[in-house]
Amino acid sequence: MWKAVFDENRMYGLGEDWDNPSYNMESKSQNKLNKFVKKNIDSIIYIMSRKSIAEKKIAKPDPIYRNRLINMLVNRILKNGKKSLAYRILYRAIENIKRRTKKNPLFVLRQAISKVTPNVTVKARRIGGSTYQIPLEIQSTQGKALAIRWLLGAARKRSGGNMAAKLSYELIDAAKDNGIAIRKKEETHKMAEANRAFAHFR
Repeated sequence: MWKAVFDENRMYGLGEDWDNPSYNMESKSQNKLNKFVKKNIDSIIYIMSRKSIAEKKIAKPDPIYRNRLINMLVNRILKNGKKSLAYRILYRAIENIKRRTKKNPLFVLRQAISKVTPNVTVKARRIGGSTYQIPLEIQSTQGKALAIRWLLGAARKRSGGNMAAKLSYELIDAAKDNGIAIRKKEETHKMAEANRAFAHFR
């Protein structure tokens, strides 16, 4: 205990005569403490802050095409931690797109995602015992995540074939303004337009 007090006082530069009766420990320690705080204010604020600032995560590019969009799709396809299987499905889908369209598959992929990306979305909110669908504007990153989710959901709903084939057909259709994902976007926009009167509830 005494060692702890002694070390604490030495940390603030009070010296070894802190236990001397004539030593005004209160004023001296306060002065030293004030100097210490002023000198290290940045690190003290950083340590004492309760709320940490979340760092924005940037998607890493995939190993073959060096494209971040492909990695975002892979992370959404991923189930039960089988990332190699997710890569295999997506690369087969890209090969199918290349074979069927005779175009750059990455261009078709970007086109499909940009056409499915919504500008607004609706969020259910309960106010005064009633549930309202409130339209909200969304950022491009959120819109892109929604588009990927809708495309993969639409591909899984398709009948026949494996996942790679179904995903390639859905991406080709979306690039041509067709398919389930495009209809989902249009329905969302229609719902947001119909509920414009509740926009002030957000």
